[in-house]
Amino acid sequence: MESVSEKLKRVELIAKTPLYGAVGYTQGRLIYSSNVEGVRDLWELDLRTEKTTRLTKEGVYAIASIRPTSPLIVYTRDISRGRELHQVFHIDLRSREEFKFEDIEPRRISGIDFDGELIAISTASEKAMELWTLKPTGSVEKVYETELLLFVTDIGSDRIVGSGILKGDPKAIEIFIYDLKTSDFRVYTPKEGSVNKRPRIWGDKILFSTTAFGDEKLVIYNLSKEVIEEPEFTHRDYKKYKFTSYIAYDWMSDGRIWFIGEVNGRTRAFIDGREVPLPEGFSTRLVPIEDRVYVTYSSLSTPHCIYEVEMNTGNRRIVLGTRLPDDIASRIGRTYLVRYKSFDGLEIPTFVVESNAISKPGPTVIYVHGGPWAEVADSWSIFIASLVVSGYHVVAPNFRGSTGYGEKFRRMDIGDPGGGDLLDIVHAAKWAKSTGLANRLAIVGYSYGGYMTFLATTKHPDIWDVGVAGAGVVDWEEMYHLSDALFKRFIEVLFADRKELWKERSPISYVERLKVPLCIIHPQNDTRTPLKPVLRFIMKLLELGKTFEVHIAPDMGHAVIKMDDILKIVLPTVLFLDRYM
Repeated sequence: MESVSEKLKRVELIAKTPLYGAVGYTQGRLIYSSNVEGVRDLWELDLRTEKTTRLTKEGVYAIASIRPTSPLIVYTRDISRGRELHQVFHIDLRSREEFKFEDIEPRRISGIDFDGELIAISTASEKAMELWTLKPTGSVEKVYETELLLFVTDIGSDRIVGSGILKGDPKAIEIFIYDLKTSDFRVYTPKEGSVNKRPRIWGDKILFSTTAFGDEKLVIYNLSKEVIEEPEFTHRDYKKYKFTSYIAYDWMSDGRIWFIGEVNGRTRAFIDGREVPLPEGFSTRLVPIEDRVYVTYSSLSTPHCIYEVEMNTGNRRIVLGTRLPDDIASRIGRTYLVRYKSFDGLEIPTFVVESNAISKPGPTVIYVHGGPWAEVADSWSIFIASLVVSGYHVVAPNFRGSTGYGEKFRRMDIGDPGGGDLLDIVHAAKWAKSTGLANRLAIVGYSYGGYMTFLATTKHPDIWDVGVAGAGVVDWEEMYHLSDALFKRFIEVLFADRKELWKERSPISYVERLKVPLCIIHPQNDTRTPLKPVLRFIMKLLELGKTFEVHIAPDMGHAVIKMDDILKIVLPTVLFLDRYM
């Protein structure tokens, strides 16, 4: 049997494996993000010399679009030790000088973009959502305020666009168009009740995804004609696939369109309808430069890297990436997608990663993703990889409410969090046992996954052998009163204003039912899932004499951008599982 120290060394190697993501192109340089120096920062790759240079040194949070016509790179940084109070910065590639916008107080920034001349952001105060414009010279202006939930996604042609829940229907998402010349704020939807996301501007046309005409598809809203148009593609490669969602898309400078479509947890990338040849896995960003394209790629067995693909020849190579050590790579076994039936017959798409370090049946982790509007795809996950190489099979269900499998599936938990989605997870555990994969079961999750762990171990205590809850919710009502405008709206939308469910779906209401050892890991400065309610939960565990362990991660917030912060989560998880599994 291997020692705990050997497991921890492998986990540390995984957590400190550098990750790379393409961001954009300007001034003859590919701009990318990487945590190669321990924190997610911006870097540049000189495409002529292939020399890399670090551009920022204190971490970045969100990054605006890179415009080839501008030498400025615009981004946000959390300046509050994880509390998600952000400030906007830009760096000039010509002088390498960083500029901070001083005339706007730090606040939660939910969306940002840059058109080369003007920056647009959406922010959350304690009471409202706001739209701001910022000029690179430093001047700022708040142009709009609302109680509605909205997110900026683009600025251009004297307009700010984005999407949000703007007509009161929690299951619908509309587009907004803010006219910078007239100050007119307009809400647009091609069909009432439809979901419309991530609008991108090119002249008087807006590209976005919509469910207005059935399954999710890409359409163009022609502002001058006020009509919906179908995108026109020169190539027809994309016709071979029926995508359930669109991960990313944008206009090219000449009006052509690139997009990344998803089906069954894996993606395909296209330029003007022509497929970009990539290995099977998951891509999240595409940067076209003349006859080449740079793509962010990963899989459940391959860390995030950047491929360069020559479209004329189809040749590809990894220009930025890190290969896993053989000892670690050899422990990651078969990865596959299954569908099991839940309590009501609904099929739940689930990724399974077997560990070559153990036999079957063996100790198995039901890994629950955050969100809930997110997914486990065939994409690199430090959490999942750490569990697998430590000797656990991993079953990762995309429970109802997950993205990637159509908007009807995603909306199934709105008005029912902690209901059907929880039973989907319970049935994932039953599937793992019935198929001979698992002999012992743990449940592990972070954020909404932490909430599911708290709820599953208290409402269904006989299924599990152990639980690990990271940054989870234990009391929805208290969390609501501790939240800013953005997360108040999030809770209202998630519950579809059914406030009567808050207590029923809160794990603190069932704490006395806990039977198995529970590990609680929580960031000290978390403002999404605040620590205060969790401390009350911990006191109840203490009073009841339950078996538990607590790790409060100092100087850390909900979002993880530092390698050291990742270790604050995965190392206690592996130690706890080793002790009790």
